[in-house]
Amino acid sequence: DILIRNYQRHDCRVYKFDGYFATIRSINDYYSCSMDLLKPEIRHALFSERNRPVLTKVRNSSPASYIEGAIVRNSLIADGCVIEGTVENSILFRGVKVEKGATVVNSILFKNTVVKAGAMVRNVIADKNVVFSENTSMMGHEQYPVVVAKNTAL
Repeated sequence: DILIRNYQRHDCRVYKFDGYFATIRSINDYYSCSMDLLKPEIRHALFSERNRPVLTKVRNSSPASYIEGAIVRNSLIADGCVIEGTVENSILFRGVKVEKGATVVNSILFKNTVVKAGAMVRNVIADKNVVFSENTSMMGHEQYPVVVAKNTAL
C-alpha cells in the first residue's frame, strides 16, 4: 500500500525476496512468529549468514546455567537463565529462572521471570518480572496464548 501510494513521488526499485517474512499485527501473530524461531530451517534462514549479525545490548552476565536434572528441548535460552526444571519448545529471555520440578512448554518468558517449583506454564507469554508461584498452573492454547502482564505474581 505504501509503495502504490508513493511510487510516482519517489524513485522506487524492486527486489525479489524469497526468504522468511512475517507480519505481526496481534498477540497471536507475535506468538506464532516467535515459535517459528524454534524451527531449525527458519532460524538458519534468519541467522546463518556471517554478514548479517544479530547485535544486542551487552550485559556481561553469566551464561545460562543448566543444573543437574534439568531437561531442555528445542528452546532458545538467553544468558543469565538458571534452568533446574523442564523447558520445551520455549523462548526464555535474560535472567529467567525455572526451578526444580517446574515445567515450561510452548511459552515465551521475558526478562527475570521466575517459575517456582512444581509450577506448570504452557502456551504463555509472560512479560518482565512475572512470578509463577509454587504448584500453580497457567495454560493457554497455541491459537490463544495466555498473556501475563509485567510485575505480576501468580
